[in-house]
Amino acid sequence: MLGLILWVFAFMTPTAWSATTSVKSLDFTIHQEYTSTRALGMGNAFIAVADDHSSLFYNPATLAFRKDGHLRMFVRGGAAPESLELFDEIDKAGKAEDDEKAQEYSDLITKHYGDHFYYRVPTIGGVWVRPNWGIALIPADLSLDASVHRQVGPMLNVNLYLDSTLAFAYAKKLNWINKHHQLSWGTTLKAVHRVHVGQMLSAGMLADGADPFDTSHANEGLTGDIDLGFFWKPPAGGFLKYMAPSFAFVGRNLVDYGFTKNFHFIDEDSGEPPKLQRRFDVGSKWQLPTFWVFDPHFALDVRDIGHENWTPKKGSHLGFEAYWKMFNWWKGHWAAGLNQMYWTAGFGARLAWFQLDIATFGEEVGTDSAPKESRRYMLELALDF
Repeated sequence: MLGLILWVFAFMTPTAWSATTSVKSLDFTIHQEYTSTRALGMGNAFIAVADDHSSLFYNPATLAFRKDGHLRMFVRGGAAPESLELFDEIDKAGKAEDDEKAQEYSDLITKHYGDHFYYRVPTIGGVWVRPNWGIALIPADLSLDASVHRQVGPMLNVNLYLDSTLAFAYAKKLNWINKHHQLSWGTTLKAVHRVHVGQMLSAGMLADGADPFDTSHANEGLTGDIDLGFFWKPPAGGFLKYMAPSFAFVGRNLVDYGFTKNFHFIDEDSGEPPKLQRRFDVGSKWQLPTFWVFDPHFALDVRDIGHENWTPKKGSHLGFEAYWKMFNWWKGHWAAGLNQMYWTAGFGARLAWFQLDIATFGEEVGTDSAPKESRRYMLELALDF
């Protein structure tokens, strides 16, 4: 684990880079540029809920209904527990005798055929939201997906993303349509700088000294893009008035022209990393009767429509959250849900200025014909003002 941490900080230091070319290796996941630990706990069904700082990235239209300001500075990390084994085994195989390395790496790759390894650490940033607008700076969001698939032979596929994001959002109510309909729109303008490492490695390549996480094989680029969201809370009569339904629609990365601006911080020959990919989300939120200190609700989203890896299963998100409040300085939530048809759970608590969020969730990393769950855990520590 210590080796991974040291490698991460080396990767984040520009002097460690001397890039050639990279490719996006085999990957069936849907990479998310930003995730909320709270949202992941409730199945990532959040675009019609988004009532906190993460509105900028889930649905900027909900900022039109904010009544106060909120500043969050956070650090977040997540992993799949079995990922720890991969780094230990690669290190052990690398220390074998030269005439045994090829067999050691072959055994390692064969052993993990079909397995998926995941890290998302660190994510560091700050978000400030006010009624109708917000701004966010996330200087480092590092994620790693590694998997073993049978191509020409068993291959270790590595995809690593390091994103730095600056975003500004604005929202406004549309009361002129009908005063009984609560409708708003919002947009997020964002600049994203991305560094990407993509490699496909065989046992022979590893035995010859190839580093699975070699930062010399990286591409980088800068892009600007826009998200556009809508939020609608219609008038509801009869039984529906107790459920207060609301609906949302978000188009993300609508320009999606790629990371065409390259400052060559890495190397003068560095190429272009994978695009953000244009995608569309629809969702709804349904209120449940309050009881004691709890304000419960559930949500249903279909997300990432248009992504190259989208399937109905990978786009499905269902969540339940029981938000509780003892005092203004002591509050939090319990959550559960289904993310891509795999169970999720989450807990959050705020004590004065300190906020703790934890979540576990399953991610679909396979295909329709060969589904595969990656069980992941996320921890977020934050200061809220």
